[in-house]
Amino acid sequence: MKTTLHTIFLISVLCFTSFRANGLEFSLITDFGIQSAYVQEMVYEGEKKISMLDWDDRIIPTFSITGKLELSDAFLKLGMKFAIPVLSGTMEDYDYLLSDSPNPSNYSFHDAYLDKDFTVAIEGGYEFNISDWYITPSIGFQYGNRKWTAADGYLQYPLAGNWTGNETKTIINGPVIGYEQAVWFPFAALEIGYIYTLGNYGKYRYSIQGSVHPFLRAETNYTQYLRNMHFYDTFNNGIGWKIVFSFEFKPTDPKGVGLILRTANERIHELTGDTASNGTGVSSGSLIIDNGYTAKMESNLWNYTVAITIPVVY
Repeated sequence: MKTTLHTIFLISVLCFTSFRANGLEFSLITDFGIQSAYVQEMVYEGEKKISMLDWDDRIIPTFSITGKLELSDAFLKLGMKFAIPVLSGTMEDYDYLLSDSPNPSNYSFHDAYLDKDFTVAIEGGYEFNISDWYITPSIGFQYGNRKWTAADGYLQYPLAGNWTGNETKTIINGPVIGYEQAVWFPFAALEIGYIYTLGNYGKYRYSIQGSVHPFLRAETNYTQYLRNMHFYDTFNNGIGWKIVFSFEFKPTDPKGVGLILRTANERIHELTGDTASNGTGVSSGSLIIDNGYTAKMESNLWNYTVAITIPVVY
């Protein structure tokens, strides 16, 4: 962990930079922030829900690097965001095994450890200025990958009937479920902003950006260690969207210190697909498609970042 933090600090020092040449302006900036996320995956047999995993991430430190190339009012951006692995929150596992009841029959509760979380996105667009306002349409592509391990905690499995929460807790030690999720999609975005000039000090930019992700693709791999089962789900039908609120101060002095504050909310709604399974230790080529079963996945992610811009090269 200490090596990771030292590396992040070194990169951040090197990346607060920008330069201009022949009409082109290139900037490279790092952001630091926190993130919270809620991810839910469900499996259905026909119309009946039979299982559900709830991953609830609380406060996760994040670090991102974005490079931006500008020519007049056109731009191209490439960004990478990383979350620092931590004990991130909790995971709850529900089973719905009673044919005559929509309520959970089994329940378990565990600590959630974030093993990795990174996102890569490329975006290009053009800024149209109208007096003190600007409108920026853009298109891009994003890929994200996250992995958690659920460990320790307890089980509550009633001998009969529905789970009530009053059952005896069976304590568990060690890993229970490993879950990895990859999501990728093209997107179209529109940003609307207002620029306010404060004398000779600099400019303030207030903006809101909305984007839509109509062609989502995803896959999840997860292993239930207590059951010695491996599941692989593929998703290809759903929609997502993202809203970003930004505040930026850019000083008139090209060597001055700037500030960027940003809040983003990204959601995926009812992404559906197929599920396959086999026993752990069995080769992935022998996964069996579970006909008559479907998988659904939803997520809700919030990210809050702050950046100090310090141009050092021209």
